[in-house]
Amino acid sequence: MLRKTLTAAAFTLVAATSFVAVPTAANADAYCGAGYNIVHQSEMHNYTNVWGTVYLTYNSSTGKNCVSVVKSNYVGTDTWTNVTLTVQGGSSYGLSETVKYYGGPVYANAKGACVKYSATIEGPTGARAVGGRSTWGNCG
Repeated sequence: MLRKTLTAAAFTLVAATSFVAVPTAANADAYCGAGYNIVHQSEMHNYTNVWGTVYLTYNSSTGKNCVSVVKSNYVGTDTWTNVTLTVQGGSSYGLSETVKYYGGPVYANAKGACVKYSATIEGPTGARAVGGRSTWGNCG
């Protein structure tokens, strides 16, 4: 009886911690920190399938933009991601990493400038999904 109780408690603990660890699109702005709000987003497509969403966020008090990608396909599986943020007339910032749930964040000071952003998710077979915005926008 004691063994069953401990086993059930262990499963309950694992289940409870598993739900907390999985990021969701609803809190995508939280990946960049306090004060960041979502200003643009783009689904990441592999042909007709959506593998995730890339989010552009902005903090008006610091003038910084931030980009992160949240996976909706291959969630919990290590996949390669790349996130890039480019400031018009400035630099391009990027991060490539292997992740289970989300990639980034990547930050850039973009006060008074326009930005463009992109992200890539590479699946286990080498197929890729891409998203972002290739034109200048969110000029501030």
